[in-house]
Formats: sequence, C-alpha cells, structure tokens
Amino acid sequence: MALRLVAIPYLGLLILFCISGVTGCSSDGRVGVEGTVTYDGQLLDVANITFIPTSGAGVKSGGLIDNGKYKVEPAIGPTPGPHQVEIRWAKPTGKKYRNEFGEELHVRQEGLPNKYHTNSTLSAEIQSGNNVLDFQLVK
Repeated sequence: MALRLVAIPYLGLLILFCISGVTGCSSDGRVGVEGTVTYDGQLLDVANITFIPTSGAGVKSGGLIDNGKYKVEPAIGPTPGPHQVEIRWAKPTGKKYRNEFGEELHVRQEGLPNKYHTNSTLSAEIQSGNNVLDFQLVK
C-alpha cells in the first residue's frame, strides 16, 4: 500500500510533464524562418542554410535550400536573437558518376566562397514569430 502512495505523485508529475510537452512548452522559444537564396542572381538548386546563435544562448538550426527556397519550421527553428548564417551549395561540377544502384548522378562540390560558410560574414537578427529572410549572395 505504501508503494502505491509513493507512485501516485510521480505519476501526476509524469502526466503534467507530458501535457506541457503537448501544449508547446517543449519548443524552447524557437521560431520559424523561411526565404530565398540566390548567388549572382541565380537560385541555388541544392544547398543548406544554418543559423548559429552569436549570443551564446540557443541552438544551431537550419535546413535544406531547394531551388532557392528554404523553410525551417518553428519546432526545429532558431531562437530569437542575433545569428551568424552559413550557406553551403553543392554545385554540380559537370562530371557524373554511377552510384551502387547504377543511377547516374552529378558530382558536386562547394560552389560558394568561404565568406558564406567557413568564414561567414552573413548575419541575421531572428525575431519572435515567423521570419522571412532572403539572401542575395554575390561573387
């Protein structure tokens, strides 16, 4: 009987924890961000974008850029505040190869200068709510 009395408060805490997760408390204040990315006026075909908080708080987040468009959902998005932005583009080299399934694919390599990824000079101020951030990259 004593075991039952001890287990009930823990069960209540577990239920409360689960309910708070369902109501959105687990989002950690993250927000959505979307936009368009071009390089010398052309949409990037296959690339990725990463938002890295510069304030020391928050987590790194990002997503895929497909035909110049990206969208990071709030569940996995950045937290409000200043961020460094890194963009990497898997540019086709003109060469092709066959994978293990016999499919012919493009050989790709980084197509952007280091100033957009490894030594990124890009930044963004993420606001509460949904954000629309476009990046027009130049050589």
